[in-house]
Amino acid sequence: MKYLILAFIVSFLVCALIVRFFNLSSFHDYPEGVQKFHTKPVPRAGGLAIFMACFFVGVAFLFAGKDFSLRYFLFLLSACPAFLAGFFEDITKKVPPRWRLMAAFVSAGIAYFLLDAKIQRLDMFFLDPLVRLSFFSFVFTCFAVAGVSHAFNIIDGFNGLCSGVSAMVFGAYAYVAFMVKDMFLLYLSLVLFFSVFAFFIWNYPFGLIFLGDGGAYFLGFSSAVIGVLLVKQHKVVSAWFPLILVLYPVWETVFSIYRRKFLKSLSPERADALHIHSLIFKRVVKEIFNSRSDTVANPFTSLYLWVLEFLCVAVGVAFWRHTFWLVLFSILFVLIYIWLYNRIVRFKTPQFLFLGRK
Repeated sequence: MKYLILAFIVSFLVCALIVRFFNLSSFHDYPEGVQKFHTKPVPRAGGLAIFMACFFVGVAFLFAGKDFSLRYFLFLLSACPAFLAGFFEDITKKVPPRWRLMAAFVSAGIAYFLLDAKIQRLDMFFLDPLVRLSFFSFVFTCFAVAGVSHAFNIIDGFNGLCSGVSAMVFGAYAYVAFMVKDMFLLYLSLVLFFSVFAFFIWNYPFGLIFLGDGGAYFLGFSSAVIGVLLVKQHKVVSAWFPLILVLYPVWETVFSIYRRKFLKSLSPERADALHIHSLIFKRVVKEIFNSRSDTVANPFTSLYLWVLEFLCVAVGVAFWRHTFWLVLFSILFVLIYIWLYNRIVRFKTPQFLFLGRK
């Protein structure tokens, strides 16, 4: 428990220092751009607080002689390219998405070799023989881990959204790691959970600090690698369990690429305000509050997406051993998402989303 308290305290205090003293313009996110929904400059270095908390807990593990200390530091080392590429973007605003994505690929490759984080089964009989081959396993692992890392950055649009999703994911991982008696993944998941929770207090609801790209990529990378390790090391865990936990950000990313590339004939890298969280903000939450201050509407938007994520996590925790039910719910989730998105984008928003307040 003392390690988790340490993680919380370090993350909380670093956030406090950033909010209080980091007045450099390079550290701030300004409310200009199609994906900006805040109203004043906000420091976007929350990822630094979470990463530092994880690092200091690792030092504590080392001094305590924990047998997984080396693996813990190898995990942090593998996360560095993804985290640093995002963090440099937070500071300079000059690191394009493709380079951040490439850095996430590098992190995935490092984790593949240093942590043995390899995807070698998908619990799909027609694909499992393929991913058991070293080359395909390496390529698919790097693609999956980098994709999830990028997906968490995609959903980082409103106060508490990405951090709330991350906390639910790490909580679910901690539960299953406890069930299979994997102490390394249990501690890693809980340290991340408490680090994120400390940041969450500063971020939600008032948005005093943002995760930034560094934080989003680090949390996405962590979510992916823990899932890969959990499935590889414990055959009882369905390969679809990690997928169901990150299904919301992953599908949001896949759908966004499809929408931009094939429906709009635009570059997938081009930012827009047509993510489902953006639409809910503009066409649901703003209607509920009669276009009042974004200070209220911004955090309220996250509640809708938390419900989507909670459904995925609840199903994952309930059926973490059972591939059939996880696949079935994944298909159902995708269908519900497409239906809901199409209704909102066509100005036919279901009335239940207005909570009886329109």
